[in-house]
Amino acid sequence: MITIKNYLGGYYYFTCDEVEIHGKDIYLIEGKHTVTGNLPSEGDIKDGLIKMILFTNPENVKVDGQEYNPMPVLKLTTNSKFNENLLSKSKHRLFNLLKEEAKYNKFRIKINDSFIV
Repeated sequence: MITIKNYLGGYYYFTCDEVEIHGKDIYLIEGKHTVTGNLPSEGDIKDGLIKMILFTNPENVKVDGQEYNPMPVLKLTTNSKFNENLLSKSKHRLFNLLKEEAKYNKFRIKINDSFIV
């Protein structure tokens, strides 16, 4: 669970789909899945981007009192092997925009088991 406290003392509670600890880094992972396509739907990806907005700016990230560097990850999974060359024109455009967004806002994208950004 991620707890965000605003400057007025209010608390907001969010959950990550997955969390992985790698040394001093903690990966805050939001996952989206598709059964039939090469990429999850645009709506699912946009929903994941909202979580990336929240996960890119946390301060004081601690687990059991231990402080970590947060690393937000948008994880997209498919039932088949991902192949960028098989994307439709619109999905390819979305995919390229998503990669630019990740680089600009400093979050990572993982498709199935491979990081692409």
